[in-house]
Amino acid sequence: MLEDKEGETQRDLYKVRQELRLVRQIKKQKDTAEEWRRHGVPDQRRPDDFDASDEDESAHDTGGVNGHQTGPTRKVRILDLMAQDPKRIWKVNDVSLALNDRKIKSLRVAMDELVRAGSLTKHPGANYQFSAVSQLPF
Repeated sequence: MLEDKEGETQRDLYKVRQELRLVRQIKKQKDTAEEWRRHGVPDQRRPDDFDASDEDESAHDTGGVNGHQTGPTRKVRILDLMAQDPKRIWKVNDVSLALNDRKIKSLRVAMDELVRAGSLTKHPGANYQFSAVSQLPF
């Protein structure tokens, strides 16, 4: 009877440990979110293959200094570039190279938002084109 009780206690202990692990994960996420609310979301880590000169150049070219926008927004720069040749079909990598902006994911998100706003058209294969009836969405 005691062996049965021990087995049941072991199963209960396992369940408690699992719940405790999940609660700790939730607490860690909550602490992170609170830290971000107080101090802002930290900048994304840069890939290891960038050297110091690339970081300085990248901060200057994207118009951002310590997270504060000093020049045209990414969306405006994308639209300005693509409006120069409205018939051209662009890949995100092409826009990245033309704007000297290495944040590919941010560019893709911005371009998808411009598609939803009607400023760009998205073709199959993740190809983008300036929309002739485009109006600046901001």
